[in-house]
Amino acid sequence: MLGFDGRVVPASFKRRIDKEAGEAGSHVMPKGGRDLAGEVWKDRPGIDAGKIWELPISSAGESAAEKTAAVRKEMAAEGADYLVLTDLMETAWLFNLRGSDIAYTPVFYSYTLLTADRAYLYVMDMTLESRLGSKLSSAEIRPYDQIYTDLAAIKEGTLWLYSGSCNHALASVISENVSVIDKRTPAAMMKIVKNDIEQRCSENAHIKDGIAVTKLIKWLKETMRSGGASLTEIDVASKLHRLRSEEEGFIEESFETISAYGANGAIIHYAPTEETNAEIRADGFLLLDSGGQYTDGTTDITRTIAVGPLTREMKEYYTYVLKAHIAMAVFEAETAGAGTEIDRAARKPLQDHGLDFNHGLSHGVGHVLGVHEGPNAVSKKEPEAGLSAGMIMSNEPGVYLEGRFGIRIENLVIWKESGRGTLVNRPLTCVPYEREAGVKELLTSDEIKWIDDYHKWTRETLIPLADGDTASFIEEVTAPL
Repeated sequence: MLGFDGRVVPASFKRRIDKEAGEAGSHVMPKGGRDLAGEVWKDRPGIDAGKIWELPISSAGESAAEKTAAVRKEMAAEGADYLVLTDLMETAWLFNLRGSDIAYTPVFYSYTLLTADRAYLYVMDMTLESRLGSKLSSAEIRPYDQIYTDLAAIKEGTLWLYSGSCNHALASVISENVSVIDKRTPAAMMKIVKNDIEQRCSENAHIKDGIAVTKLIKWLKETMRSGGASLTEIDVASKLHRLRSEEEGFIEESFETISAYGANGAIIHYAPTEETNAEIRADGFLLLDSGGQYTDGTTDITRTIAVGPLTREMKEYYTYVLKAHIAMAVFEAETAGAGTEIDRAARKPLQDHGLDFNHGLSHGVGHVLGVHEGPNAVSKKEPEAGLSAGMIMSNEPGVYLEGRFGIRIENLVIWKESGRGTLVNRPLTCVPYEREAGVKELLTSDEIKWIDDYHKWTRETLIPLADGDTASFIEEVTAPL
């Protein structure tokens, strides 16, 4: 027999293992399952409900009432009497609320149940008014676990929920007489397309983030060249946190900073610990992948930084990654389903030299929400959601040589209508590329122009906001190739 806590696995997963277990002659615990770990883990830490705060309309761009009305319109079109939101980011987006229950993602434990004329928000700790600091007019607040009894009390009609995010225990209480629409919810599909205000706010967040990251690069290079203080990967991550904290509206990192020197850079999802924390020597690359949550947007940037002399191989591989990065940056998507076509175009400069990377080229990014937002993506697989104007996504090709070094270059971009019936992307990330790593003769004239144009925009955007020394550094590293 296979047993699990049905509250912590998706309903879609339960269906899959039911099928596989049946084929293997095994048996899966029915219904919601049991919290087996909780029965023996006597000193298990509790879950503390953190503060909930309201995202101002100046950042959200639309009120909760407007969003709810749009969602209800989609419910009516599908014939849904009820809609359940189980993804924390969807509830946060719908009500323009943010929280601190999850590290790096400003959401709070919650469920939402919508009908044609009522909205119910289920949260831990009923004293939401004390958590929020004000009353909530857009929904009736109910205890977190009451969603199970409220859903079980629905005996007829049509319910919309997505089994990919709804847990099995919740799905198991639905009456057999209730028809279920099992697909991505309207909230999931609406929040991936940013409105005009969200777009403008995100631009501002990326400028602030660009100042912080550029200061970090300047400080790191100067420290390594001076031969003075010894630095580790964690030292760099801590310094970047301090620099971001100086920017207005900074909340926290948007994910655990990947500060990876040398061979650690070849580990795609590496993050330094006290056990792995490498000392940075004055040669080779430091791969720095990081991001910030601000009250006006979410950032995600990777720069591979030369901390000392580079080999010819390192420079060539950096240039191939940069060419792949530019290939996505200049791509015009003729159709919303161009994901795999973009992926092929971006990988070609690497594959021409026998190189590739084992991760997606691009993921969606939320607005003061999850730094990885779906279902929009660009990878070798056809994405579940096609491209649309207003989507904020990453552009992040890389090369990883196990035991030696890794290179990744990442900007966030926003998709826009070109005016020619196509979609084009333009950068939001505003930080210079690594001037010491590129091999100019490996770049085409169009690629050189693109880099120069990007650096011109970076220079003109950041210098007016930078202090004197930082401005001089920006001027130097963004000079035309």
